[in-house]
Amino acid sequence: MDAPRDHTRGRKRDADATRAALLRAARELFGRHGYAAVTLRDIGERAGVDGSLVARYFGNKAALYRSAVAEDGRESAASPEGVDLVAYTVDALRRADLRGTPGPLVQALLAQGSTPEVRASAAAEMHTHLVSALATHLAASGADDPVAGAETLVACLAGVIALRTSGLFDGLSRLDPAVVGHVLEAAARAWPSANPDAPDVDDPNRRA
Repeated sequence: MDAPRDHTRGRKRDADATRAALLRAARELFGRHGYAAVTLRDIGERAGVDGSLVARYFGNKAALYRSAVAEDGRESAASPEGVDLVAYTVDALRRADLRGTPGPLVQALLAQGSTPEVRASAAAEMHTHLVSALATHLAASGADDPVAGAETLVACLAGVIALRTSGLFDGLSRLDPAVVGHVLEAAARAWPSANPDAPDVDDPNRRA
């Protein structure tokens, strides 16, 4: 005789699969079109499920957007041990090029159609996963205002990602991601220092 099926476990797998499908669809659609232009029906159709299930698994559209932004933030996180700005930029631009969209995190930061709550959540994600690590990097090199410097670099990167995927700037779209990374790294090195004699943290010949 066949062993009894574990219906509870099966339902849990189905629920997890549905939630994941909705989140994938939301990341793709929000990342391409922004918050205001996407409906729950759009998300459900892309996920292959009823859009009303968003309420069951996430609560509402804004909560789903925050989840999409948070997932994008985790994927974009810099190493807590330190930021290789060139390598980070190359990875971020290649991911954006591959999907052909800025992604929900950048969309939330730049699109005026995003709700204030969602934009604040996106800014918090960016601070947690990138700005704080960059600020630490700049502080170690003696930057006068490392947080402002880190925010400036992140704003530059977000703008590059948004315009590179827009198709409006052909030269930027063709540019090797490593070139952009080196430009941002040069900007980081040029950020005003509170101590002009502070050693460069990336200089292998710096004084002990």
